[in-house]
Amino acid sequence: MGANSAQIFGIIINVAILLVFFRFLMQLAMVSPYNPVVMSTVKATKIVDVFSRIFPTLGKGRVNTAALVLVIVLYLLKIFGMMYLQGAMPNSPIHLLILTFVTMIQDLIRFCRYLIFATIILSWVVMFTQSRSPYIEVIQELAEPLLAPFRKIMPNMGMIDLSPILAFLALYIAEILMNEVAKILLTGL
Repeated sequence: MGANSAQIFGIIINVAILLVFFRFLMQLAMVSPYNPVVMSTVKATKIVDVFSRIFPTLGKGRVNTAALVLVIVLYLLKIFGMMYLQGAMPNSPIHLLILTFVTMIQDLIRFCRYLIFATIILSWVVMFTQSRSPYIEVIQELAEPLLAPFRKIMPNMGMIDLSPILAFLALYIAEILMNEVAKILLTGL
């Protein structure tokens, strides 16, 4: 198979993962279900509703286990498909599972970093334009659970919010630790 096949497969599977993961995060962060962005994401991920018949929702309706299971299945397909298209098969099913979970956690850390960065930029946009869109609201509501613990630690400085700096630092440390764990786990197989 060619590099083009792997690239096209990667794009399609990454879009599917992103949509299902957004649905999971929107429900976890309790973003308003009447927001147009949330409604379109729910429409695009109707497959989660099929899985919802098998996997219950936990945490007072906040943790959608069906979406989480679907994300894991999509990641397994992504890792296996990319390895197959590149001609490198995994050593064992355990190797595939470990690689999948390591990749998921690394992508989650990267996504959280991008989300916090987007929140910082969009807070400036809102401040200068005095307007809000449904997209800005969703991004800010998704980032709030990430920033809230750090706001409790930081002293109140009025208009200046330094919690994103602490969140970036925590994510950076988590990324370094995850990379070291990945090296240990993957070289041990």
